[in-house]
Amino acid sequence: MVGFTVLYAVTAFAVAFLGFLSPYAWVFFPVIAALLGAFSYYWAAKRWQKFGVATLCSFVLAAFLLTVGEFEVMEFLLMLAVGIASDVVRQLVGNEKQESIYVAYPLLPIGLIAWTLPLWTRTQWYYNGAAEELGVEYAKGLMMFSSVWGLLLVVSTTAISGFVGIQFVAKVQR
Repeated sequence: MVGFTVLYAVTAFAVAFLGFLSPYAWVFFPVIAALLGAFSYYWAAKRWQKFGVATLCSFVLAAFLLTVGEFEVMEFLLMLAVGIASDVVRQLVGNEKQESIYVAYPLLPIGLIAWTLPLWTRTQWYYNGAAEELGVEYAKGLMMFSSVWGLLLVVSTTAISGFVGIQFVAKVQR
């Protein structure tokens, strides 16, 4: 269980490095992480049919990001809250039911958006930091997504990707 929880965190963290390729890759890294993270989540959720799989996954990743300075406390709490919400959904459907995994998992990777949330909550600060670290053109690319519509696009595509990912993994691992 611990190994697959760590694998989920490592997968999400590794996928985030795609963000160095382009601003699109940074804004939409949760979409890719949702697909790849489905493998470790599914394995853990099939074996641990109690509350806590998503909470543990989100806690481990959020704690790591807080420790290395990538998160502030509010982002940590937001990612953790999404993990808890995913577990609540799973419990409401029934932890022992296969369908609970399909319904709960797409919510979990939405918590990854906490990492990029300052793009929407502190836009100018985010722009300045991106321009300094990766260049003005990169920062301008990020600003294309800094509207509420950009946030809704990232949230919806991440949830869809999570749903597709968990469905695929369930078919492959049967």
